[in-house]
Amino acid sequence: MPSDITIEDENQEADSSAEEAKNKLKKIKEKLKRCQKEKEEYLSGWQRCRADFINARKDEEKKREEFIKFSNQIILLNLLPVLDSFDSALKHTEHKEKRGFVLIKTQLDEILKKHGLEPIKSEGENFNPQFHEAAEEVESEKESGIIVEEIQKGYLLHEKVLRPSKVKIAK
Repeated sequence: MPSDITIEDENQEADSSAEEAKNKLKKIKEKLKRCQKEKEEYLSGWQRCRADFINARKDEEKKREEFIKFSNQIILLNLLPVLDSFDSALKHTEHKEKRGFVLIKTQLDEILKKHGLEPIKSEGENFNPQFHEAAEEVESEKESGIIVEEIQKGYLLHEKVLRPSKVKIAK
């Protein structure tokens, strides 16, 4: 009989050890699950931070490019009266002298175009307050709202209005 008790005691101890092992395993699995969840949260947060950083860097690069693109705006704005004088001189110059002026003006226009400056098309176009400034409304055979005459040429710098065209429009 004493050997029966020992086997029974050993079975109880084995059951008890198995139960303890199951509890330890359960606790370890729960801890692992918490750690994995925590890891996912940290990873997700890191990925969001990284994406925010990349987007901020792209935004900063766009701003820098925009700054460079329009950095010559002030000098070009100061050149506009010179261009106006040049156009006026061409209108009032004799034919012999005009050819040389036209060549110089063409060269100047090409250089300015390389830097993003382009004249706004006006005469014969519909009046658009984004690009034109109405100086006068005149009687005309043309349809109402059509630009009859350009008083002062307007310019775009990289598709943004640097100076609007001053125009006369049909009533």
